[in-house]
Amino acid sequence: MSVRSVKTGKTEVTACGRCVDKMNLIPKTVAPGLAKARSMAAHPRPSAPRKKNDLMSRGEKELAEDFGKRISTARKKMNLSHQQLGKKMAETVNVIKAAESGKMPTDSLIRKFERILNITLMVEHTSSETRRLDSGPSRGMTFGDYFNDAR
Repeated sequence: MSVRSVKTGKTEVTACGRCVDKMNLIPKTVAPGLAKARSMAAHPRPSAPRKKNDLMSRGEKELAEDFGKRISTARKKMNLSHQQLGKKMAETVNVIKAAESGKMPTDSLIRKFERILNITLMVEHTSSETRRLDSGPSRGMTFGDYFNDAR
């Protein structure tokens, strides 16, 4: 005989079909939205590739380290308050203040700041680490050497 989960009051029990009918128990159902959400979580879709206009993913330019200071000084140079700049950019004051304090802005926000304040926030990518390889009679670098250097 098959059994199924049913709800009686606030308790969930496992009962056979005859008991469910006799006791007027309600079969346990899952809300349609919850079932869909669980199935989506079980089978995640591969993430879409980043768009071509994503400034950060291109690799040729990166956000300047002092972008907050650049935004703040340019805004003050133009004699604009946070509210006035926000109105020109169609953004909230909190977004302006967050960017000035150093919170990473979105690509569209970076473009707006650059266009309205006439500043450059995206700078050429510079490599911070360089390695010098000797061309002497060396055995070359092995994976072991690489992992030892990483420590």
